[in-house]
Amino acid sequence: MKNEVIVLKQAPIIEYGLLDAISEEVKAKIEALNLDSIEASETTLTTIKNIRSELGRDFKDLEEKRKLVKEMVMKPYNDFDEQYKVKISSLFNDADKKLKAKIDDVENEILARKTEGLQDYFLLHNKHDFIKFDDVGLHIIKSKSDKVYQDEIDEYLKKIDNDLNTIATVTFEERVLAKYQIVKDLNRAISEVNIEVQREDAIRAKQKADQETKPEQAKQDQPKPEIVEPAQTFKCSFTVYGTKEQLKRLKEFMKDEGIKYE
Repeated sequence: MKNEVIVLKQAPIIEYGLLDAISEEVKAKIEALNLDSIEASETTLTTIKNIRSELGRDFKDLEEKRKLVKEMVMKPYNDFDEQYKVKISSLFNDADKKLKAKIDDVENEILARKTEGLQDYFLLHNKHDFIKFDDVGLHIIKSKSDKVYQDEIDEYLKKIDNDLNTIATVTFEERVLAKYQIVKDLNRAISEVNIEVQREDAIRAKQKADQETKPEQAKQDQPKPEIVEPAQTFKCSFTVYGTKEQLKRLKEFMKDEGIKYE
């Protein structure tokens, strides 16, 4: 590849010797305005705005000159930069992308084989159906040795065995075991089962109290028997006129109602 393919023929020359003189003029003009002594009020508002506008115009004139210099200096570089990106950068970038893709394919294949080997090791040593390879939480990278990961798997499976041995000694063993197989955290499993048991005990206690209260409440809710005082008996005499059949029915009626007659 040729040397000095990019050559700066002449450095930009910017003459700004008058900046010091202009700076002194601006400084003197601002000091003469004595801005700190101007009191802000409705009376002086127009004056303050005029002063600000005048200073703004002066600054704008100088800014336009600065920007023009920058544009003139930057134009050759911007033209060069655009051509450089098209003719040089794009070639290298495209080649780099292709090479990176090939490298990634190989490294991904290596990582996949490494992961598969660790999965086989896990399946060989795992005795519990509810434990999966992802539960171990390995962060597998190519540069880390298989032995390190195998030790992590062994440590995790040993912890599971220790947890199961502990569960065999606790109250509500079957419930804790069922919960542990879901959450895979001994303290959490025991805590959640204890909370569930306490809740169930509270419900049963309430149901029992309700059942004991219902008969007593039912007894209190029963209507009190109405006390019926014996009816007072009166004697009445009258003469009845009717047919034989009517008098017969009247007699039966009085008999049925318990009315005594002579």
